Amino acid sequence: MDSLLRARQTGKVKTALVSLMALAMLTARGEDVAGHYVLHGVMEVGSELLLRSDGSFEYMLVYGAADYWAKGTWRQKDNSVVLNSAGRKEAPFRFLRSGAGRPGEICVWVVGKDGHGVENIQVALQTVDQHFEATTTSDGAAVFPGVANARAVVFEVPVYSIKAGPFEIKPPDNDFYFEINGDAITVVLFKDEELAIDGKDLLLKYWNKEKPMHYEEQ
Repeated sequence: MDSLLRARQTGKVKTALVSLMALAMLTARGEDVAGHYVLHGVMEVGSELLLRSDGSFEYMLVYGAADYWAKGTWRQKDNSVVLNSAGRKEAPFRFLRSGAGRPGEICVWVVGKDGHGVENIQVALQTVDQHFEATTTSDGAAVFPGVANARAVVFEVPVYSIKAGPFEIKPPDNDFYFEINGDAITVVLFKDEELAIDGKDLLLKYWNKEKPMHYEEQ
């Protein structure tokens, strides 16, 4: 009886030790996962992810002329890292005001939050049966001479695959002012985004579910 009791107690001790060792390994890996990661193996794309030990993260991705970024919090879940961005989804453009403007032309103005004009925004002006296009100049103006009976405006930012509108406009005004929200265009809103832990690498599927992007720890 005593030998049987000792055997059972020994078995319980071994089980407890194995559990403690597994917990210790998991805890150590949880501490190790914080760090600086750089995208590897994707041509013409640069991207980095910083996981801070305080549970915050920063992310950036550059593809051609497009720059994306994110900030927020992260946590470890089983064998993955979960990202949640700060902020919320917002509209990339919003109507500000209209004015009389110059007779014989319609002018669509695009300004940033600082009030300065934003150039290279593609603007489409719609009438009842016609469609006109122009691009904003350095002062943020897209001018449409000789256009009457305009009904709506549509904006496009091809670099970011953004298309916004139509925004209804009404005569007799000829000048129409809109504000562009750069953050709404460039911020990546991760929502419970899980990155699989693969050794010392992280695998991100946000941009392509079929081909995860490999981020190597530096």
